Order: sequence, then C-alpha cells, then structure tokens
Amino acid sequence: MIYQDLYWNAAMFYLAGVAGFWLVMWKLTRYISWPPLRWWLVWVFLCVVLTPWQGMEPEPYYAPAIIVAAFDFLDLGWDSAYKVLAAMINAIVLGSGLIVFVAIVLKIQNIKLVERRSLASEDAAEAD
Repeated sequence: MIYQDLYWNAAMFYLAGVAGFWLVMWKLTRYISWPPLRWWLVWVFLCVVLTPWQGMEPEPYYAPAIIVAAFDFLDLGWDSAYKVLAAMINAIVLGSGLIVFVAIVLKIQNIKLVERRSLASEDAAEAD
C-alpha cells in the first residue's frame, strides 16, 4: 500500500469535483420545468461519475468505472470497456425505467386532480 495517501487524496479531489459539478448541474437543471427530466439528468450524471470499479493491478483500488473503461478501451478494446461499463449501463436503464414509472404515476394523479377540481367547480356553479 505504497500509494495509500495518494489514493485517498485523489479520491477526495474527485468527490469534491463531483459535488461541484453536481451543484452546477442542479443550478442549470432547475430551469427545466418537468421534474422527471431533471431527475433523469441527475440520475445519469450520478451513475456515470459514481459507479465504482475495482482494479486488480498493482493493488486493488476502486476507481470510477467511466475512467477505467476509457483506459481499457484505449488499451484493450471495446469488449473490455463494455465489461467495465455494464454495471453503469444497467443502473442507468433501471433508474430510467423507475423515473418513467414515477412520471406516469404523477401524470395520472395530476389528471385525476384536475378532473376532481373541474367536477367540484361545476357542482359549485350549479349550486349557485
């Protein structure tokens, strides 16, 4: 564990960069009026930057999968990079499916609320 201090310093700088970029993304996406799209953009960002991958040589350290995949692609080719990115792709797909499901449920609830309000306003108009 010769590089332990260097590893932790790099991890702290990387997480600080993730937090900084997340704040920038949060500020930019607040102008998007549809919440599920904001959620999806943040989800993809978090999956890309925070999906870990454990390296084997020279020592078993964790690193962001996107960085490991980039180096594997340059060194070993697409097949090796895809193996690294498979977990991240699965997380993006499953999270996207969940966000779509939540968006559909919220839309159905909104439609029902609008119908109830319109019926209530019609009943109030008839009562007058």
